[in-house]
Amino acid sequence: MHSRNKTNLLKASVLSLSALFIAGNALAAGPYEQSVAIEKQINKDTKRAQASVDRFAEQAVDLNAEYKATLQLVDSLRIYNNQLEILIQSQEGEMASIEREMATIDATERGAVPLMNEMIASLDNFIQIDIPFKKDVRVDRVNKLKNYMIRADIPNSEKYRKILEAYQAEIGYGESISAYQDKIMDGTEEIQVEFLQVGRVALVYLTLDGKSAGFYNIEKKRYEELDDSYVRSIEQGIKMANKQATMNLIELPIPAAKRAE
Repeated sequence: MHSRNKTNLLKASVLSLSALFIAGNALAAGPYEQSVAIEKQINKDTKRAQASVDRFAEQAVDLNAEYKATLQLVDSLRIYNNQLEILIQSQEGEMASIEREMATIDATERGAVPLMNEMIASLDNFIQIDIPFKKDVRVDRVNKLKNYMIRADIPNSEKYRKILEAYQAEIGYGESISAYQDKIMDGTEEIQVEFLQVGRVALVYLTLDGKSAGFYNIEKKRYEELDDSYVRSIEQGIKMANKQATMNLIELPIPAAKRAE
């Protein structure tokens, strides 16, 4: 009886020790797992923090590059603005110069218009008293000049150019020889003749049948007939003017030179 109780007491002690061991293991395992979990969480937080750091570092690099690019752009704009200021100053100077020139041009044009009208009037008067060769063409040219002067759509510079062209044409007539057809009055009848104009020295003609010749008498300001001895010379002169014969000496009725008064 006593032995059985002892055995039962021993079993109870073993069970108690086993329970304590299991409880001890349970208590020992809890902090370890917690430590492992905490370490894992720390690793995750560290990686997340590192990722944030890397992202911020990349952003910092991008911002630095953008900052440098901005500085370069600012420098370029500063240089460009300086160039624009120089250009604007130059243009302002040119505008001031143009304004001064325009004021001068206005004053010049105001004086040029009367001068141009006077030049046209002088040319018109000269044609009226000159040898009447190609008179219709020359008078028509002067009339066009008069019409130009009253037109507002033609600048004064163009009007002046046309006047100079007319003067140059008149100068050219004095150095030319030409042949052309026109009409003259024979009594009360108009007849068609072939004219030979030699500068401003002589204006002679042949009838189209080649039988009669005549000339413009500068002193008397009228056409007069010539004797038949001039017919051959005038024919030759017309051929030379039309480039149908080589230039040569011909006999023409030339008025004697007078001493200038």
